[in-house]
Amino acid sequence: MLPLALAASLVTAAAATGPLDSWHADQVSTQRVGMYVLGTWALGNILVGGVGTATATDERTRSFHLGNLAWNGVNLVLAGAGLWSALRAPATAPDARALLIDSEFQEKLFFVNAALDVAYLATSAFLWQRGEARGDVRLVGFGQALLLQGAFLLAFDTVMGILHVRLTHRLLEQVQISPLGVLARF
Repeated sequence: MLPLALAASLVTAAAATGPLDSWHADQVSTQRVGMYVLGTWALGNILVGGVGTATATDERTRSFHLGNLAWNGVNLVLAGAGLWSALRAPATAPDARALLIDSEFQEKLFFVNAALDVAYLATSAFLWQRGEARGDVRLVGFGQALLLQGAFLLAFDTVMGILHVRLTHRLLEQVQISPLGVLARF
């Protein structure tokens, strides 16, 4: 199979057809549902983090909730931007070349984020351990918050990446790439 970047460069600007429109609708739906999941996670963490920060009786617990609150402010902005983009997507598919380029971008985006999530987990372990070694309960709380958020994001980004890989493979099954462009195999 050709690398996606090369395949996308060989795809002509073919008019959208029924199967491509269906694939495009599935891609937009996947993105929309994913952003709803991320946004719901963020809102829940903001609510619990806000209440927990305000009512915590010790500094470790307050730091844990504050870390979750802050982290999910960023998650909420990202979910909102992703949802806005998915809701504004056209109902009909752009050409096959644009679909391949976008699909490859989505795959890379989620897998790069998953790699960053592993770095968040390593950082959480460092903060937690450093806090324990120094007797700094704030670092312990922030480390625990980062562990929770990093674990969720690793699972989320991995699942979203896999879903986009499956979508890309489905798209590639619908078109035949040749030096002359796309030959429909519908």
